[in-house]
Amino acid sequence: MAAIDPTLLATNDTPSRRTWPVRQAVLVGLLALILNLAGNGRISLFDRDEPRYAGATREMRASGDWVHPTFNAEPRYHKPVLIYWLMMAGTALGGDNPFGVRLVSSLAGAATCLVVWAWGRRMLGERAGLLAGLILATAPIVVAESKMATTDATLMLWVVGCQFCLWELSQRSSWKIAALFWTLLGLAILTKSPAGPVLLVASGAVSWWLGGPTSFLKRLHWRWGPLLCAAIVLPWNVAILLRSQGEYYHVAVGYHIIRRATSGLEEHGGFPGYYVVLSFLTCFPWSALLPAALYAGWSRRKESPVFGFLLGWIVGPLILLECVRTKLIHYYLPAFPAWALLLAWMLVAVTESEVTLDFWKMGRLAVRLLWVISAGAIAGLLAAAWFAPPGLRAASLVLSAVMLVGALLFHVHYKVGGIERATRVLIASSAVMTLLMGVWVLPALEPYRISGVIGRRLAELEVREQAKAILCTFDLPGVVYALGHSAPVARGLDKLVAQVNRDKKVIVALRPQEVPFLQREARLELDIKEIFRGFNLDKGRSETLMMTVLRPRGSALAIQPSSAVIR
Repeated sequence: MAAIDPTLLATNDTPSRRTWPVRQAVLVGLLALILNLAGNGRISLFDRDEPRYAGATREMRASGDWVHPTFNAEPRYHKPVLIYWLMMAGTALGGDNPFGVRLVSSLAGAATCLVVWAWGRRMLGERAGLLAGLILATAPIVVAESKMATTDATLMLWVVGCQFCLWELSQRSSWKIAALFWTLLGLAILTKSPAGPVLLVASGAVSWWLGGPTSFLKRLHWRWGPLLCAAIVLPWNVAILLRSQGEYYHVAVGYHIIRRATSGLEEHGGFPGYYVVLSFLTCFPWSALLPAALYAGWSRRKESPVFGFLLGWIVGPLILLECVRTKLIHYYLPAFPAWALLLAWMLVAVTESEVTLDFWKMGRLAVRLLWVISAGAIAGLLAAAWFAPPGLRAASLVLSAVMLVGALLFHVHYKVGGIERATRVLIASSAVMTLLMGVWVLPALEPYRISGVIGRRLAELEVREQAKAILCTFDLPGVVYALGHSAPVARGLDKLVAQVNRDKKVIVALRPQEVPFLQREARLELDIKEIFRGFNLDKGRSETLMMTVLRPRGSALAIQPSSAVIR
C-alpha cells in the first residue's frame, strides 16, 4: 500500500476554514433521520428493555415525579434519569406510543452522524468527512440502535461529542471546548452511569500507547472542569440517594455494574471474540473493509496522531468489553463512529492515489469478504423465503434481490470506475436494505411478537369483563406497556389467591399447564374466555395462552363459559 500518500491525511487547518456546505449536512442528516424513523410507529416495542424505558417514562409523566423512576409501579433503578426526561420530551412531540419514545434515539443517531461528518471534514478533509457521515448513517447496527427506545444511541452522541472535544483540545487551547467536554461527560454519566467515562479512558489509554495525542490533558481546565461535570450529575444523584434510602446505588452499582462486569447476567454471556464477530455481522458491508483500514492506519500510526487516536477509540473499548462477563453488542456502539472515520480515510486515500483495493493484500481480502458475506446473506434470505410464514416470504425475496443487485453493481462499478463509484453503490444498497427492514420486514413480524398482542387483548377484556388485569408467569414488560397501566404480578399460588380475593374478579393470561393446577384449587373459580396460539418471536418458540377470568370460589358473580380461539 505504499502508493497511498500519507499526506492525504494532512492536517486539518484548510478544511476547517471552509464554509460547511448546507447540502452535505442535509444529505447526511436527512438520510440518517429517514432510516432511523422509518416504520417506528408501526413496530411495537421489543422486550425487554424498550417497554421498561417506555413504561417508566409514562409513569413518571403520569405521577409528575421527575426524580424517582418506576416501572409497573415498582422502582426502576437500572439507569440514571436523563433518558426518561428526554423520552418525556419525545412523547410530548411524537405521542405516547412507540414512535414517540423512540424519537430521542432517532434524533441522537442522526446528530451523531452530523458530528462525525463535521469532525471528519476538519480532521481528514471534505471528502472523507462526507463519506464518514454516510457510512455511519447506513451502518445497520447504528440504524438499529437509533430505532430503539434505550440509552445507547444517546450515549453514543455524548461520547462522540467528548471525543471531538478531546481532539480539538489536542490541536488548540479553548476554555469553551473544555467546558463543552465536561458538560457532555456529565450528560453521559447521567445517561448510563460510568459507561461513558470508562469507554473514554479505555480509548485514551490505547491511543496514548499507539502515539495518539495527549496534549488535551493539559487543556481540560482541571480546576473547574470536574466541578462543572459534578454540577450536572450530583443534584439528581443526591435526590435519588435520599428518596431511595440508598437502594438505587445497591441496584445500579452493585447489580448492574459490578455483577455485569463479573458475571453473565440474564443469559448475556459471550464467547471470546464476541464483539469482533458480532460487529462484523451487524456492521456489514462496512465491516468487510475494516481489516484493510485497520492495517493501513496501523502502518501509519507514527506518521500522524490521527491514527493513534482513531485506533485507540476502536481497540480500547474492544479490549475493555471483552474483559466484561456480560456481553451485548450495543455496549460497543460508541466505537462505531471511529470505524466510519477510519474507513472513510482509507477509501478516499485509495481513490486519490489512483489505485484499487486489489493493489495490496488487505485490499484484496476486503473485496473477497464483501463477496463471501454477501453470498452467504443472499443464501440465508432465500432460505428464509422458503421456510418463512407467508407474510415474510415476499420481503425475504425482495431483500435477497436488493443484496444481489447491490453486489453485482459493486463489482461492475469497482472494475470500471474504481472504489469511489463502488462505495456509492454500498451506501445506496445499505440504505435501501435498512429502509426495507424498517418499513416492511419488521412491521411484517408484528403478528409473531405476542407480548403486545396479549397486552392489548387484556386491556380489551378488562373493560368487557369488568375485571382487573393482572400478570402471572407470562409477565413480559411488553405486556405491561401494551396494557397501558401497571398490573400486579402474582407469582405463586398464595399470592395469586390473595390478589383474586382482594380484587374479586381478575383477568390473566395463563399457560396451558397452569390451568389444570388452578382448576383443582378449591379457593378459585376459572372462566376461560379466549385461547391465543402464536409464535413468540422474542423467545423463539410457539406459545399458547389462555385469557382467563378468576374469582374467589363461591362468588355471587355468575360464570358463563365462553371460550374462543384466536391466533
